[in-house]
Amino acid sequence: MIYRNVFLSVLFSIGYLSLPVRADTTVPQLSQEQLGTVKKALSTATFANSPPTTTAATYVADPRIPQIPSFSYAEGTPLPKAVPGAMASMMGASKYSPQSATTDAGGDPNAFANTKLTSLPFFGKLPFASVVAANPQLAELKVGDVFPSWGAADPSKSVADVANSPLGKTPLPPEVLASTPTSNLLGVTDTPYGDYPGIGKPPLDPTNPGETVYVADMPGVSKLSWDKFVKIGAIPSGLTLLKFDLLHSGQKELSVANSDKVAAGSNKEPNAPCKNCDAVELLSAVAANSNLNPYNGTISPIGLRLKGGEGLLGDLFTAAGVREDSGFEVPYIGFGDCGSKWSARSPNVQAGTFQQTLSFRYCYTLPFLGFQATPYFLALPLPLPANEKQANLLLPMKVKPVANKLFPSPTIPSVPSIPSTPSIASVSPSPRISPTIPSAVGIDKVALFGSATKNSYSPTLNVYSDGGASAKLPAIDIHEKFG
Repeated sequence: MIYRNVFLSVLFSIGYLSLPVRADTTVPQLSQEQLGTVKKALSTATFANSPPTTTAATYVADPRIPQIPSFSYAEGTPLPKAVPGAMASMMGASKYSPQSATTDAGGDPNAFANTKLTSLPFFGKLPFASVVAANPQLAELKVGDVFPSWGAADPSKSVADVANSPLGKTPLPPEVLASTPTSNLLGVTDTPYGDYPGIGKPPLDPTNPGETVYVADMPGVSKLSWDKFVKIGAIPSGLTLLKFDLLHSGQKELSVANSDKVAAGSNKEPNAPCKNCDAVELLSAVAANSNLNPYNGTISPIGLRLKGGEGLLGDLFTAAGVREDSGFEVPYIGFGDCGSKWSARSPNVQAGTFQQTLSFRYCYTLPFLGFQATPYFLALPLPLPANEKQANLLLPMKVKPVANKLFPSPTIPSVPSIPSTPSIASVSPSPRISPTIPSAVGIDKVALFGSATKNSYSPTLNVYSDGGASAKLPAIDIHEKFG
């Protein structure tokens, strides 16, 4: 019998036999429902209510990437005090002014009409020359008319003259900010953040950049909902739609070296191993009952903090201590075309549930240096169910199955592309799909159902685990199983 099964596997692997497997006809519709929930989550997520940082970081500005200033934060820092304003500006906040950001975030539309400059915290961090560069309407005004309490500046000089003097390299003193009303600086509350060198543009003098401006220093931005920055595009081909199978607890060691299908890591640490960790085991929505599908049994560890990012920016952020969760890329949701990353957090082993999370990054392309990207470090918890008893579908993701040592990995047909629409959830089911899996993959240690958590439930097996080392599979007659 063993020789017969090996012979059949070889036939599958070289393409002499094929196995037709039908997908769930509701897969596209359910994917759209998931995307609708993501869109709803983005409409309520803000920098202010997002989770704090999970690691500490200290980044030193590099002259090769002047767009990003120096910054630092401790573990547990609120996101508005950890993300530089320059980064948020390039994510999409550059088009907002203090007035428009506050108004769009639901604040008082007349918030800055008769306030002091202390209500614009970034004024106390940017060099005065940067303020004048962003507000050329101030250049010809007399210093004495605009800043009557600025004793260090000649009141008879023009604002432009002071900006070009040594005083122009320093921010406005606290006493000047506290005594100058916004009405003295005509139009300043409507100037977009992107116009300021040091927020939306590289600093005028890289050797004197002033203090770092964080999101918390930019009125209104921390309360803008993320749907104003994050784009949900059409789902590209080549992605895999997975569903939740099992939640494992306290695994002694999960690694590819042990023949585990640990397929979730980062681009710098792919298939990252873990010890004494919780992990999620997944099944493909296509051919979920087949041991011939290399995506079945895919494992994503929970709680890993990995190196990530791309190009020089990725290396610099990694050296600074910025880390990302283990998980899978979701290329069609992100800031611009930066994509995001799915990961599992907050596992509840007794209930068999975990928190689905999308983490975002910042990216752009530089001349000569090419594509640059930070690690995926801006996390957004998703209000999507993930329960092993329900076998919930997840988002279509970029999954690279671990190659089997005996047989090459087959190509599994991907879920059809689902175009983005104004009403994400209103999509009718597509026709049945009949993909063909041309080769076989043997069952290894956790190839199909994995090491089940004690008292955990397997929807595919329809049994509860007794807590043994692995789920026991009955012998399968291939003709009896698949006809």
